[in-house]
Amino acid sequence: MNADELRALTDAVHELSSSSKETTEALQGFSNELRFSQRLWRNGGTPKLIKIGLALIAFPDPTISDAIGSVLIAAGLIQLKMRNSTLHVEDVYKTFPRVVRELGVIKQSLV
Repeated sequence: MNADELRALTDAVHELSSSSKETTEALQGFSNELRFSQRLWRNGGTPKLIKIGLALIAFPDPTISDAIGSVLIAAGLIQLKMRNSTLHVEDVYKTFPRVVRELGVIKQSLV
């Protein structure tokens, strides 16, 4: 082998290793996103907006369906967060004494 062939071979090996590294990183990202989406589907109270958004993103037309799907997922996540963070009347009786205790601790630490 001459120097030019050896240089071409090392460049090819370097590009192949960087390509496999990029593939590994992409698969890890996909795995993380898949894990997140599985948590969304397992929840019994998952809003239909999230399911529709995920279906639109999976749809083969990437131009409009990706944008609309992303908007629907965002709206569904907001809806889910609002639903889970509401304070009901029965929660007030449980939460009020705890908040008063915490305020007392904060007051004691400031004095």
